[in-house]
Amino acid sequence: MGGGELYCDTCGLAPVVASNGMVSSPPTGITGGGRDSSSARSSSRSSRASSRSATSRRSVSGRLSRSLSGIASSQSVSVRSSGTSTSGSGRNRLGAGLVSVPEVPRPEPRAAVMENPEVPERKRFCSRSDCGAQVGRSRGERPGRTEGFCTKCGHPYSFVPKLADGDIVHGQYEVVGCLAHGGLGWVYLAVDRAVSDRWVVLKGLLDTGDQDAMAAAISERRFLAEIEHSNIVRIYNFVEHLDQRTGSLDGYIVMEYVGGKSLKEIANERRDKGGKRDPLPVEQACAYGIEALEALGHLHSRNLLYCDFKVDNAIQQQDQLKLIDMGAVRRMDDDESAIYGTVGYQAPEVAEVGPSVASDLYTVARTLAVLTFDFQGYTNVFVDSLPDPENIQVFHTYESFYRLLVRATDPDPARRFASAQEMAEQLTGVLREVVAIQTGRPRPSLSTLFGPELRVTDTQLFAELTGDVSQLGGRAVASSGRGRRRQPAVALHSAGTGALAANGSGAPGPYGGAPGRLRRGCGE
Repeated sequence: MGGGELYCDTCGLAPVVASNGMVSSPPTGITGGGRDSSSARSSSRSSRASSRSATSRRSVSGRLSRSLSGIASSQSVSVRSSGTSTSGSGRNRLGAGLVSVPEVPRPEPRAAVMENPEVPERKRFCSRSDCGAQVGRSRGERPGRTEGFCTKCGHPYSFVPKLADGDIVHGQYEVVGCLAHGGLGWVYLAVDRAVSDRWVVLKGLLDTGDQDAMAAAISERRFLAEIEHSNIVRIYNFVEHLDQRTGSLDGYIVMEYVGGKSLKEIANERRDKGGKRDPLPVEQACAYGIEALEALGHLHSRNLLYCDFKVDNAIQQQDQLKLIDMGAVRRMDDDESAIYGTVGYQAPEVAEVGPSVASDLYTVARTLAVLTFDFQGYTNVFVDSLPDPENIQVFHTYESFYRLLVRATDPDPARRFASAQEMAEQLTGVLREVVAIQTGRPRPSLSTLFGPELRVTDTQLFAELTGDVSQLGGRAVASSGRGRRRQPAVALHSAGTGALAANGSGAPGPYGGAPGRLRRGCGE
């Protein structure tokens, strides 16, 4: 390619240049199952997998590390941003105009309130960052406790909602009920009595005694209060409320209410006759991925990382996708805050070198994989890899989609896409190919390197003489030879230039026109 850079003509990736200057290109299609070309990489992966505790294998959000201070700069991951800082999405609907995605109507907010707000036992874990043990589990016929102390470390836990229907927070927000329970605590629906009775969401903390959780909430307010993007939930305020039962001062984030369905709900609602989940059409998943990448690209342009994109954290409302759970957002240069992520979605290098733009893009690719095929074992067997393409039908049908996932989940962060914008452009290209295969009609796009051919009127110096030429205005021209007939001359004019006299032969002259004498005037 231009500039001397090399690219593989099979996979499209840049080659790996060793320290001795040798160029190689190890296979990147499958990253697990003993298919790696490097035994060192394989042994490193196996040792990293064996070091993971049982609690870190759960498929729920959790902290991966308390701090990354002291990491050498040589281990840092590229964090090149997209270079764009648009305040809003350039698209008004899903699918980039290529595919129609079924709309999700905005539900009545009160209908979304949980009748019995309770955290399932399988999702109850100690909130202490260095523990994470199972808590609140049943024993025999006795149900698990919703409040108590961790039997491993003694840290207190509580899964009981702090707020009830009718409570007034900060003298402004009237609580209606619980919407859900997330990684950092309960999410409440409320009415903002100070601003036109608009619906808002209050997000509380899982455990107010956890200083890391409180710091994460404060960081969320600081980072997101300034962000305005149509694909990101809007943060309004951060308030504190005195818990009358415990006497503690609890913090709450106030954000816009986004009614709709999460990608997880949309995927789980698709069932075949046997009750087995039917994966989303690949074109619909691509449409979601393009919108998510726009949102991530905006965060990256603000020096922020999302860190925890997955099917739970994006909601479709009507014809728009929004990121809703911003609790894991952190600055790119932050080496102190706790890192939050989800096993099965998080990039393998995050626990060692921290999150980056490359790891954010990794989570998008993993989400696309979970949505488009029955991805069994993505939290354990294939936690850091993709299954064999021979066993996945969608990979057979749409090879370009498979290649995109391969690159975005490459074990080497430097070999992934450089920015969210680049990945979005490639994913849009994949979507065009998918639609073309399905419809049998090409769906090309305008080139970003070559513009369309431009045609400007009146740019031809001489009109082409075809057929009989009018003798109007013609006059005899003296012949230089003896005994030769006089032939009429016709003056051809060009705007802004002198006239070039030509005979009727039509033979080209030295200036590309017909032969004759160059005349400066109309009648000379």
